[in-house]
Order: sequence, then structure tokens, then C-alpha cells
Amino acid sequence: IQVLEYSDGTPATASQVAKDVCTFLKWAAEPEHDQRKLMAIKAIMIFSLLLSITYYIKRHKWSVMKSRKLA
Repeated sequence: IQVLEYSDGTPATASQVAKDVCTFLKWAAEPEHDQRKLMAIKAIMIFSLLLSITYYIKRHKWSVMKSRKLA
């Protein structure tokens, strides 16, 4: 297949063209990929913030119980 010319000089072999077609089809099949990825990053940030707040509150609440002496 010599119909294609790559600007970076990559040889247009059958395996390279097949790889490019597969990559394009994967990209075309998931138009929401970028939006989903951005949403996942936001969710991870929010969950990590909530986890750190929860950990701080747990340490603050239970420090009294842990340091208490039983008579």
C-alpha cells in the first residue's frame, strides 16, 4: 500500500496502515472518552479530599478514647 505518505517518514507498510485504522476506529467509537477521563480525575480528587477529611476527623474523635485511662 503506497497510497499513504506519513509526514515523519514512517514507511506505509500494511501492518502500519492496519494499526492506524484500528487506532482511528477506537477513537471514533468513543467520542466521550475525554469527558469521561476528566470526570474520573475530578472524582479521584474529590474522593481523596473526602478521605483525608474523614481520616482527620477519625483521628481527632478517637484520640480521646485512645488516650483515656481505665480505672
